[in-house]
Amino acid sequence: METSLIIGALVIAAIWAVYLVPVVFGERGSSTSMNSTEEFDRWSHSMAHVQRQTAADLRASHRDQIKNRRRRTVGVLAVLSAGSFFAAWQFSSIPWALGGLFFLSLILLYAAMLNQMKQRRMERLKVTHVAERPTEWEEPQIRVIAN
Repeated sequence: METSLIIGALVIAAIWAVYLVPVVFGERGSSTSMNSTEEFDRWSHSMAHVQRQTAADLRASHRDQIKNRRRRTVGVLAVLSAGSFFAAWQFSSIPWALGGLFFLSLILLYAAMLNQMKQRRMERLKVTHVAERPTEWEEPQIRVIAN
């Protein structure tokens, strides 16, 4: 019974690997050549998409992707922490409580890292703007010479 479950799990894993591994490591069928019309069609669609968006839109969409990724990370850590604490309460288990504390500490460390990255970015922007702005003593005096 146990061996049939293991073999079944391996077969299911192999079937999923056939579909998921090419997506992770590149396009499926990239070794086969495409005809030029398909390549041109793909290229023209991607170029049209880029031309429709301004640089500000592209930056905003990249920023949104980063924010969504960070929210997902914090959400997964929060769910893991809450689940561990619930399991600790349900089973009266110290290891589950320690696991919950571990995930909670990961959330706090992640928040501290994001805060540090934000402060460094603000310092970098502040230094750049202050350094680019000349002081009034460095500005050259304007002299008007009449003929």
